[in-house]
Amino acid sequence: MNDSNGGYGDLDFRIGMRRHTWPGKLIAVSGIDASGKTTLIRCIASEARRRSVVVRRFKFPSRKLKETALFREFDRDRQGSLDRGFIDPFGLTLVLMGDRLLTLHNQVKSHLQAGHTVIIDRYLFTTLVEFLLTPYSAAERRIVWDCAGHFPRPDCYFFADVPVDVAADRLRDRGGAEAESVDLEGMSMRAKLFREFAALNDGVSIRTDIGLAYSMGAVRERLTAIGALPSQTCDTGRVTSARESQ
Repeated sequence: MNDSNGGYGDLDFRIGMRRHTWPGKLIAVSGIDASGKTTLIRCIASEARRRSVVVRRFKFPSRKLKETALFREFDRDRQGSLDRGFIDPFGLTLVLMGDRLLTLHNQVKSHLQAGHTVIIDRYLFTTLVEFLLTPYSAAERRIVWDCAGHFPRPDCYFFADVPVDVAADRLRDRGGAEAESVDLEGMSMRAKLFREFAALNDGVSIRTDIGLAYSMGAVRERLTAIGALPSQTCDTGRVTSARESQ
């Protein structure tokens, strides 16, 4: 599941992403399945728009990649496609990262240049977590980490944190394929890795199982601190001007 050391050893979870210089704000949200990412993103977007902030939302990977035979086969039976050798995990990781970089360059960049707030679900860290759960060599890990350094560093990185048993119950409640996909061990390992990335990349852990009011309180505080949300104390004239400028 990782390199020959049999563990993560001295693996550095810090990712040398570059800070962007555009006036907009880049917000990344990650977490395990059923961790509450979608609800959190909707609430962030709603709060920003309520304060006259222009918001754009993206979910990685791109729709074009999801429509390819390669991704459809992998998504249909992830572990099976790896076990059969149909998918090379290192190659797939580079494809997923390249797809994200293309979307950042072709679509996201213009919004950030225009001063918009961009919220991205499954930014970079999701791909890195999945990579670390597959067999890889030290050389492959270095290449992936070097590639990750080409990503813009988010102005804010939220990790939707929730107890694994709560996320599992949510998946079971959804029924169908999602209910059948429940894997407590795998979910626990992914959650642990997300926490490692959040801790060492200025991430903010947001509990999504103890009330939306609590979650959004922490989100507002962080977004206001980085200038992604205007202060609620701003005068009416400034809010009106912002609305008219859209």
